[in-house]
Amino acid sequence: MFERAEVVGTMSAQVARILGMRIVSGEYRPGSVLPIEPELCAAFGVSRTTVREAVKHLASKRLLEALPKIGTRVLPFDEWNLLDRDVLGWRLLAQFDHKIVADIFEMRLCFEPRASALAAEHGTADDFAMLAHRLDGLRAALAPGQDTRLAAQGDLEFHLLVINMSRNGMFITIGGAIKAALRVSSEMLHRHPDQPGRDPALYTEVARHITARHSARAADAMTVLLQASRERLLTMMAKS
Repeated sequence: MFERAEVVGTMSAQVARILGMRIVSGEYRPGSVLPIEPELCAAFGVSRTTVREAVKHLASKRLLEALPKIGTRVLPFDEWNLLDRDVLGWRLLAQFDHKIVADIFEMRLCFEPRASALAAEHGTADDFAMLAHRLDGLRAALAPGQDTRLAAQGDLEFHLLVINMSRNGMFITIGGAIKAALRVSSEMLHRHPDQPGRDPALYTEVARHITARHSARAADAMTVLLQASRERLLTMMAKS
């Protein structure tokens, strides 16, 4: 039933990863109680301290709750921290669910085009210079033979800068809250460099209209970029 944790990072992190994957995949369903601590220790070959740290880690993500006289219970889905990077990553790995990807991009499509329009209205000369710098870095990272992690990081930084350029305090706060979702989107999108669709021209259009202060066109360009990213990622998942 159990698999031993790989020795990558701390042992408690590895135990948390395995348990987290089993929770989000449905092996441990909401409302169910995990095996007792000694059983988990024996199954993973780790100490009680390691298991407790793993459980504490998952509890901080609202996947688990330790209850006196009951045990460690899996929380209902609507209590999970779905924007947590680990939770998002585990769901994508465990389920590889098109619905998860669709949910992430639906959220982004509601939020980022408007942020792009505001960036065009409120961006400063320094902002535009930084946007051009980020765009140059992203183009270089998207070139053939480059480390895909650089492309993912460049994509993330481009989108976060546009959000910050909106000069809307609430948007910036929301941008920080959804950073985990943006990061997972970027990492999944740029994981396979041999897949088509990594078109720097789409990013260029967003930057061009923001810099020209064409707010409506900037919003439209961001919508096109996000839709293309969504379709590419869903196509990649269908082929996997």
